[in-house]
Amino acid sequence: MKAGIRLIDLIRGTEILESYQQLQILANDKVATSNARLKNLTMLLKTMKEKNAFYRPLLSRFTDKEIESYPLIVLSNLPIVDKQIINKNFNDIFTPVEGRPYQKKKTGGSTGAPLYYYVDKEHLSWFWAHIYFFWNRFSGYNPGDPFVTIAGNSLRAANRQFTENIYHKLQNNYFIKGDVIGKELGVSRSKLSKAVLLYGYPSSIMNMIKMHPGLPAMFKNLKAIYTTSEQLTPQARAAIEAGFGKPVYDMYGANDGGILTCECSEHDGYHINTLNCHAENIKNEHGLCEILLTNLSSQSFPFIRYRVGDLGKIETELCKCGLSWPRVVDLKGRSRDLIKLPSGGVIHGSYFNNIFYGFHQVDGYRIVQQKDTSLEVYIHLKDDTLFEPISHEIESFIKDGFPELAVKIMSMPELNPTNAKFKLIESHAD
Repeated sequence: MKAGIRLIDLIRGTEILESYQQLQILANDKVATSNARLKNLTMLLKTMKEKNAFYRPLLSRFTDKEIESYPLIVLSNLPIVDKQIINKNFNDIFTPVEGRPYQKKKTGGSTGAPLYYYVDKEHLSWFWAHIYFFWNRFSGYNPGDPFVTIAGNSLRAANRQFTENIYHKLQNNYFIKGDVIGKELGVSRSKLSKAVLLYGYPSSIMNMIKMHPGLPAMFKNLKAIYTTSEQLTPQARAAIEAGFGKPVYDMYGANDGGILTCECSEHDGYHINTLNCHAENIKNEHGLCEILLTNLSSQSFPFIRYRVGDLGKIETELCKCGLSWPRVVDLKGRSRDLIKLPSGGVIHGSYFNNIFYGFHQVDGYRIVQQKDTSLEVYIHLKDDTLFEPISHEIESFIKDGFPELAVKIMSMPELNPTNAKFKLIESHAD
């Protein structure tokens, strides 16, 4: 079924399969991959110096020879940008490069600041090529093999559902709506039985199992599950693996910043698409390690040293799986996922993973912090009759660690209480 992907390339003007084949060649050659990444960075910086209205004055003090010899040093001299800076300088940053087709995109606005932007078709080619590469390397998927996607609209292009449906068919991608789950799956049993992968939101997959307990048995040829878009809690991973009897590999990405990552069988961090995204760290105002992204494949609308708002550490040591690409380790999610203490300190929301993981009856949770810093902790239990003793124990546990926090434990009626992408942490404290 590679013919379907070739047709997508022809229609969309991408080169997914060609890029995928290049990745297969470079994957086991650390030196060649590093050289290709530096070459891409050098090309990006030289193009920005020559053509981009925003970066031209910032790079004019460097000669082409200096950029070619020391691209990482030149990059480190450029300013850090975020969505606000990009929106303020939109007309200068968006400078189409002749001969490089691009496509309009939009962030979901989960950070409170939606962003319209553009990515080069080259970026789209490499992005999907890396998805196929990770799926192939870690679970034996081959481009064109049938797979099922269970997710909401953030994995679909806004206002382009008709086109997306055509692409899904050409990919052999059977799409199941995961935001509003009904009695009907919308996909035939025969198609489910052919699927070799399941891809989607953790909360949507878990809700789908709850609504359709017989769903896992319909996947006769399933090799693995890949989760994306939401923080994968230990509880969710355990529940999905138990339900399907197959391994779960979590993926993390930011389309605007150009990063796409995936766990390997070691589950020790997320391998970065280093050929097309340069990731670095900074210490933020809370002393936490935050990720900066440079999209090496998008020149018409550059994201350079882009502060996407995610917390994690870049690790360059060789992974035990043998893939030499850098990894994001200690990935905590968004920098906004912080619980504020009345005394002025902060706790990252991932701290609560360790608390709830000790309570086997808790298979889901959500935390909302009000403006006065008080916490509303919603928990979902496998057995609702145990709510009183378990909620009391959790409340005592949290107060022992942070006595200054006012805590109220409440029952969560369903694992995914909204039709939007599920948020584990929601803080309204200033």
